[in-house]
Amino acid sequence: MDGDPSAPDWINGDPAELRRWRDARPEVVSPVLPDDVAIAPLPPEGGCPGGLAFLPEGEAAGVPILYFHGGGFIVGSPETHRVVAAWIAHITRVPVFSIRYRLAPEHPLPAQADDAIAAIRRRLRTSPRLRLTGDSAGGMVALWGHAGLTAAERKRIAGAVLFYPGGSSTIPLPEGPDDDESSGLGPKSLAAYQRRLDPEEIAAGNPAYDPMATGFALPQPTVILGAGADPVLYTSTALAALPGGRLIVAAMQGHGFLSALPAEPVIYWLRLALKPSP
Repeated sequence: MDGDPSAPDWINGDPAELRRWRDARPEVVSPVLPDDVAIAPLPPEGGCPGGLAFLPEGEAAGVPILYFHGGGFIVGSPETHRVVAAWIAHITRVPVFSIRYRLAPEHPLPAQADDAIAAIRRRLRTSPRLRLTGDSAGGMVALWGHAGLTAAERKRIAGAVLFYPGGSSTIPLPEGPDDDESSGLGPKSLAAYQRRLDPEEIAAGNPAYDPMATGFALPQPTVILGAGADPVLYTSTALAALPGGRLIVAAMQGHGFLSALPAEPVIYWLRLALKPSP
């Protein structure tokens, strides 16, 4: 779910083929990474599948960040999204933990939410506070992780920053949606992601998974960096309308634009979104 018109068939494609395509993308094979951020394995622990740790040199005292990668819940990993997590660590000067979570269709919902909850609780055992981030489908995974915490645990979450979140069928499409499926972001593609993710249809109306449901707990505050040329910008707009939400729209940028880091103006938009709230 990265908005590339050369992508394979996101509607009926074999997940293994989709993953091979994602793993061969230029930002995966040869990412432009900052020189001052070390990358280390994050071993599995308990219910947390692990991932990668991004550790900036001379890191300042600050709130560590958990990051959840995108990929339509079907593809992606901490490895495919190194360029995003590394530049978040470079900008914030705090450790960024990129979390591995189970993918659909082999592991339907609530596996992704359970992994996110376990990852957050793992880090809360050693950090007084955490900040959550995620891009595309990973933005939804971050929200599910937060929603699954206790009220006391949520008080230790120092907000969230979501980058062009999408993939949830519980946020209704606007009237007259773009039916172009070439980028994997049309309504049929989104419906295919959801069928693979949630075959039992447990999300709609459930405050554990549905941001539009009464009682859903949005992190306070939540900054949403939407992409102005994104077919799923409506998701960013809907989330930003919830209490505590704030929307920044990256003009003329498409879904998945953070893969172009550290190019301008991409780095500008990332810095703006990560800037501490006043």
